[in-house]
Amino acid sequence: MKKRFLGLLLLSLISMPFGVKGVFAEHDEKSFKSWANSIFVYTGLGESVDIIDPVKMKKVGTIPGIDDIHNCFTSYDGTSLYITAEKEIVKVTFKGKKGGGEIKRNELTADELAHVALTRDGKNLYISDGKDNVLVVDANTLQAIKTINMPTGLDDVVKIVKDELGKSWDDSDSNPHGLAVHPGGRYIYVPLVWSGAVAVIDTTTNEVVNTLYLNASDSSQPGHGTTPVALGFSTDGHWCFVSCAVPGYECILNTSDPANPQIETTVAVGLSPIQVPANPTNKYFIAPCQTSSLLDNQASTVPNPVFNNSEWVDWISSNKDTALDLVEALLSALHDAMPMEPNDDKPDACFVVEIDDNYDNDGTSWEVINIVEAGVGPHGVSYTPGGEFAFVTLSNEIPGKVAVIAKTESGEFKVIHIIKVGEFPNGISTRFGKNQNS
Repeated sequence: MKKRFLGLLLLSLISMPFGVKGVFAEHDEKSFKSWANSIFVYTGLGESVDIIDPVKMKKVGTIPGIDDIHNCFTSYDGTSLYITAEKEIVKVTFKGKKGGGEIKRNELTADELAHVALTRDGKNLYISDGKDNVLVVDANTLQAIKTINMPTGLDDVVKIVKDELGKSWDDSDSNPHGLAVHPGGRYIYVPLVWSGAVAVIDTTTNEVVNTLYLNASDSSQPGHGTTPVALGFSTDGHWCFVSCAVPGYECILNTSDPANPQIETTVAVGLSPIQVPANPTNKYFIAPCQTSSLLDNQASTVPNPVFNNSEWVDWISSNKDTALDLVEALLSALHDAMPMEPNDDKPDACFVVEIDDNYDNDGTSWEVINIVEAGVGPHGVSYTPGGEFAFVTLSNEIPGKVAVIAKTESGEFKVIHIIKVGEFPNGISTRFGKNQNS
């Protein structure tokens, strides 16, 4: 109890609100400093970025005039916010003492911009276009430096879904999505949804230096992942968590050698897990599962997370309605941010996964330690600097909401508060100068 109180006291001291009037209103230095720990919430189909005060637990401001926002990322020094909106990359620069916010924007040549990540030196942005490229963009000028083509080809399970359900995907579309920077700074990891792989980009050359296919090409062999949508890292850089939307699990990669990631294990969670940054304590991460209610919020074991493709054929054939719902929900979660109804009015869930820090133990103890029923469509996750609270966007709630999850005195994780925001909040980012989560 004492430890928890001190943590909350510290959080209050470093982010004490001083009555900020608005993003572009003049404010004194104390007011500006109060923003240093604000949570930026971007809305998938909205026209603004909402700002949440993590102490007051409510929306306190808005950055207007930005349409069709998909993703955002706060700079490591806390001075800027980068936003992807359709084909535009937008930079909001916050100025000190009596300043407001300056907006710079540039339209890029791309099909549709998805996620954005900033290199640790703050010089370059890496942006997935949701089709088959990652764009390298100067973080200051917002001009494209290079376009990196991603490895293509259809994942085994995607092929099965395509055949069984009559869905259609272009074999040339790898669909790069929720990319992230390895904590070591040199490498960018890119999940390729339709290719069933994770690509590794070396930022010193801007070339793909490795492609780790999570699924097996041989139907008789077990695979470890499919439809990887987003990923995150442990704060020490030793682990990468890859959200595999179908059938719903995290593929854990050992990234102690960041240029050569290796599959460690899989952890079953709910259907359609999305963004998975680690809690700053490095003890756990929260996997928000956007369509987990389709299978009653149970850890998905049908088919088994380590599966062969014949199992998938049988499962899809006997569960076509659920499979179709899942595929359409996945497409909606990635691109459309449209509202979806939960199954039997049950809320979707966030799965709390323990990080195994015993690196020398072959028999890892990775496991789900809590299942938190959060609301409809949990999608993005971000944490306060000390990891006291997790903020989870409920992308399909109407009106838009953010769930605040915390570990209680009993040791259980629970939703302790709901914050009202704009329509369809898709993802979320915290501004506190280090260990940025996006």
